[in-house]
Amino acid sequence: MAKKGHFLLGFVFGAASALATTYLLTPQTSDELKRRVKHASEDLADRAVDYFDYAKEASADWKQSATDFVDELKRKGDDADGSKALANYDAATEQLRDQLNTATDVDSSADFDDIVLDGKSAFAQAKDDDEGSDTRTDEVPEPVEP
Repeated sequence: MAKKGHFLLGFVFGAASALATTYLLTPQTSDELKRRVKHASEDLADRAVDYFDYAKEASADWKQSATDFVDELKRKGDDADGSKALANYDAATEQLRDQLNTATDVDSSADFDDIVLDGKSAFAQAKDDDEGSDTRTDEVPEPVEP
């Protein structure tokens, strides 16, 4: 949104400078030029005020919508008995944190096989295991005639 605002502001200033340059470079009498520049500046000031009022009203509407949305969320956060759901959530979270902090660590690594992190050695070991078996997976079996 900010990039669009910067573009619009640059466009307005560019248009104003182009208009002023055009008026200043065209052959006109000085009285007529002053009158046109004054009229253009008043028109530009009126438009700027109109856009400012429009932006002010739009931002007030957005602020009211956001306030209503937050109030609705707060209302939905209240339990039926009037207690705050957020307070209940915080209390439950604190209780769970206390339980986890007091839990003891149990070494259950004896129940599991070692995890191999080196892929090359794991494949080499699998290949060595495969060479000792009766069937080879890397050879194509010979067709059996009926």
